[in-house]
Amino acid sequence: MTRFRLILLVSVLVVVSGGGWLAVHLHWSAGRRPNIVLISIDTCRADHVSSYGRFRRITPNIDAVADEGILFSNVITPFPITLPAHSSMLTGTIPPYHGVHGNLNYRLADDNVTLAERLREVGYRTAAVIGSFILDAQFGLNQGFDTYDDEIDSDLTTKGGHPERRGEEVTHAAIAWLDEHPSEPFFLFVHYYDPHHPYRPPDPYGSIFADDPYAGEVAYTDHCIAQVLDKLKSMGLYDSSLIIITGDHGEGLGDHGEMLHGYFIYHTTTKVPLIVKLPGQNGARRVDDTVSLVDIVPTVLAIVGLPVPSELQGKNLSGFFTGDTAAGEERYLYSESMVATKYECSSLLGVQTDRWKYIQTTEPELYDLELDPDEEHNLVEKEPERAHGFQERLRQILTKHLRTDIDESKLDLDPEDREKLHALGYVGGTVVETWDFDTSKEDPKEFLKVFTMIENVNDSLNKKEDDRAKRICEKILEIRPDIAYIHEELSKIAFDEGDLDDAIYHMYEALKLTPDSADWHNGLGFLLAGADRLDEAAEHFKEALQLALEEAADASDLDRVLTRRIRANPVIPSAYLNLGSAYLKQGKAGEAVEAYRKSIQANPANAPGNANAHYLLGEGLAKLGRMDEAIEAYREALRLDPDHAQARRALDAALGGEAASVTP
Repeated sequence: MTRFRLILLVSVLVVVSGGGWLAVHLHWSAGRRPNIVLISIDTCRADHVSSYGRFRRITPNIDAVADEGILFSNVITPFPITLPAHSSMLTGTIPPYHGVHGNLNYRLADDNVTLAERLREVGYRTAAVIGSFILDAQFGLNQGFDTYDDEIDSDLTTKGGHPERRGEEVTHAAIAWLDEHPSEPFFLFVHYYDPHHPYRPPDPYGSIFADDPYAGEVAYTDHCIAQVLDKLKSMGLYDSSLIIITGDHGEGLGDHGEMLHGYFIYHTTTKVPLIVKLPGQNGARRVDDTVSLVDIVPTVLAIVGLPVPSELQGKNLSGFFTGDTAAGEERYLYSESMVATKYECSSLLGVQTDRWKYIQTTEPELYDLELDPDEEHNLVEKEPERAHGFQERLRQILTKHLRTDIDESKLDLDPEDREKLHALGYVGGTVVETWDFDTSKEDPKEFLKVFTMIENVNDSLNKKEDDRAKRICEKILEIRPDIAYIHEELSKIAFDEGDLDDAIYHMYEALKLTPDSADWHNGLGFLLAGADRLDEAAEHFKEALQLALEEAADASDLDRVLTRRIRANPVIPSAYLNLGSAYLKQGKAGEAVEAYRKSIQANPANAPGNANAHYLLGEGLAKLGRMDEAIEAYREALRLDPDHAQARRALDAALGGEAASVTP
């Protein structure tokens, strides 16, 4: 044996005794990189994973992975909401950099680079199995995935019609994908959504945890994860794979007055589990240093021997795996919440170290996490210099990493998709991105009571309890008559009750508060048209179009949006369609035809929603006596939607009863 080979062998043996990471890494550098499985448990508080100290043992399978892996005991998420948290988890960047600051009206812009994209470039097969509509492909996290399974079968949404699928279905899809890819290097991302509200764990977990259904959902998810791990073991892949189990954010459960998540950035919603099992590892290690979800990407890249890009805000944690934890510079980790800005409150911008946490808002907060882990004693007045120092650190983070050139992170949802997000508990309103440390706005802590009432409105509507929702809305307006979103909800309730006058009144009130809302002008126009106030309706449709088209800027911008598979502002085709119908009722068939054509032009080429626009275009053309063109419009409507009964009847009449035998 040569001296070089002997030295190498001794080095490998030494490292194996210390954890084995470098030994395996030397093996990977020859080109045989490990399979990677990243499991994300949505809405999982760290203290509800038993290995993090919970008295009641509810996660035996995750605990078993921790018993042979590395458990990070202090992990924070940059944002306590699903889409921005996963955007950070999969890019290694904080929200000011990747540009996603909420679930509503955001997507991960294409100029961000995901872990899947980086791994696919070096030969990995990449796949994701998604448990909720919140991570639907249209929101941008599908970048780099060969397979992105986000299909939510309506028959499988077993939690009261919420657009999600149970953990067992996610597990089934993940196992099916593994069966099809038994040998190639792969990156599999599995997203479980079950612990998210509402908490309705299936039996036996529903019965066992009847007193704590949230814990029951976590326990059920642990059971589902075990099946994926067992599959890896049966395929002989478990020991040789890099396995990461984490959460995107926690849940308030009443702490600090917050029942759910997203509003505050206290540890109840920002502290999450992170367990890493290295290939070949069978010994437990615990790391108490504070780390962040943004550290996952650089750590994975380092483990598989890829360079860590300098633009990432995350840190390579692989030094912890070998015991090389020499202290470096103290880390200042970022977190934020913009939810309260929807209601003209200040944002919450946080920065923390191992011991201290600072929150910038109207009334800033400073906590000594060592002495006050529950964040109950604000020390800003007692420690003004320290608070000022953290404020400056926060300012430096934003100065360095805030990007303002990522407009493609904004997304206009159509009404159907917005309702899906509402069904998952996310209330409406537009986030106001603010970074200027303005202390003149209302503090989110003061607005919490009203925000909780707004959450109760949404919960009532999801349960079809319109009367209760209406009562809460009216109470909110007694306290805060300036919340436009509440008027919008009252307008919808009144419309459903058949009270068109009240629906129009509340939509007018909403517009008084937010006059530049294209969506609400379109909605008011729809209501006015229903009341045969057609001239007024047409004016509001035109106003909606002017506002929406100003946002789109010009046709080239719209084309660019469509080529990137992002939906155009849905107000544009909708308002043109509504305007056309108002014109048609007024006998202005020529103007109606022009509006219908513009509605069709504003939608992607074969969008199913265009079927009705083509049908109405046919009606307008028929009114003008242009029957050949009308017949073609009816045919196109039926091509897009073969079950469109009105188009079928219109075509039948136009062809003299021959439509039934005609293929569209």
